[in-house]
Amino acid sequence: MADWRLARTTRVPETFAEKVRYRSAFDRRPLLTTLVDKVAVRDYVAERIGSEHLAGLVGAYDSATAIPWGSLPREFALKGSHGSGAVVVVWDGAPEESRLPASARFVDWDRFGIRPEHASRPRMAALAEKWLKLNYHRGPGRLPEWAYRDVPARVMVEELIPGIGTALPTDYKCLVFDGVCKLFYVVDGRFGDHRIAVFLADGTPAPAGLLHPRPQSMPALAPNWREVIAAAEELGRGLDFVRVDLYPTDGGYAFGEMTVYHDAGHNGWDPPEYDREVGSWWTLPDAVELRTPR
Repeated sequence: MADWRLARTTRVPETFAEKVRYRSAFDRRPLLTTLVDKVAVRDYVAERIGSEHLAGLVGAYDSATAIPWGSLPREFALKGSHGSGAVVVVWDGAPEESRLPASARFVDWDRFGIRPEHASRPRMAALAEKWLKLNYHRGPGRLPEWAYRDVPARVMVEELIPGIGTALPTDYKCLVFDGVCKLFYVVDGRFGDHRIAVFLADGTPAPAGLLHPRPQSMPALAPNWREVIAAAEELGRGLDFVRVDLYPTDGGYAFGEMTVYHDAGHNGWDPPEYDREVGSWWTLPDAVELRTPR
């Protein structure tokens, strides 16, 4: 452990946030790097649940000039594959007033939603070049997240996963412990009226909220939500903990991403005491297993 920000990490973690920070400080298993690499994880997903659940990949590029700007789909997602955030979603349902920044100078791992007619190629190229220069492993203001250290810096373009009408698909974020989803939360309105509803694995509302105030009424779950949970469990099989993000679609579901440092080791639960409950579901591997040679 070489970073002073992790120097006080407890070696006997109990809460969920403490265990995320413990992983940041001590877990050096190479699989974590595969899971957070948005390009490399596609092979892992295809092997576990099938390639039909992956968004169509236009390509992954190590420079903005390599992106075929003139032949991209009308709707697509431009992403940095070596970190979290860093995305431009181009779709017809984006807020009319949204625009990309005129300069990428002060852009970090930010998210943008933009309509196709406002998707300036020079501005997207500037964002891509900026993201290629960023290192998520040691971002300012965050604890170091080791798994990102050796992820190649690339930007990728994926076909847009269809939602309902012009809406983006609803995001199901599943907390999977030893192959069992204990809790999931449903995220809607990512570029507008952002809402998060937390559910236990049986589909009943959890006695807690996360990051945002709890909604006044819980949303109806997708008809195939149990299939979504089963897919998350298959992707998390053999792992002590991983968060799996999936999107229910019309007639199926699509993979989003996998996260090994949920919420960067912060406690966003409401009430805060729920952090200990969630932590009790996570059994950390033996310390020797975590020190796999780099």
